[in-house]
Amino acid sequence: MAEEIIALHPVDRQILEILQVQGRITNVQLAEMVGLSPPAVLERVRKLEEKEVIKRYVAVIDNRKVGIGTMAFVSVSLNLHQKDSIENFQDFIDKCENVRECYHVAGGEDYLLKVYSKDIEDYEHFLLHSLTRIKGIDRVKTMFVLSTLKRDLGLPLDLAAGIAAENGNGRKNGLKKQ
Repeated sequence: MAEEIIALHPVDRQILEILQVQGRITNVQLAEMVGLSPPAVLERVRKLEEKEVIKRYVAVIDNRKVGIGTMAFVSVSLNLHQKDSIENFQDFIDKCENVRECYHVAGGEDYLLKVYSKDIEDYEHFLLHSLTRIKGIDRVKTMFVLSTLKRDLGLPLDLAAGIAAENGNGRKNGLKKQ
């Protein structure tokens, strides 16, 4: 089932762009930047939160500075694509602190995981004593991150605006024209 696409007013898009970069900005500063009153901006942010356009607020932490020096992308293939195997894998992922992101993907593998560990030995322990012990896993392939060239957690909201503007009726990919 496809998620509902929320049509964003240009002011809401501007608010989201600012919040993606400056999550701790005060409401007064945000209002000043978008040219509205603080109560009007607060109401817009509240509505974006209610609609779950804004899912949550987080602090982005430098993993190496807190002693988590190894990041890996791990592809996983299941040998059985039956309900029990999939649910078993999903239960493991939900409980596993090392796995910070998990994507169900198309292609040669079934899942792509983003895994953090203290070091290579810690990752090896995770691999041998946790991940590969899950019933139904066929193959695991690990790609260690050597360095990060770009890490932008925000979304390119101009894409959503551009899609709506490209189409005369504003309905390409489910976006509605404002």
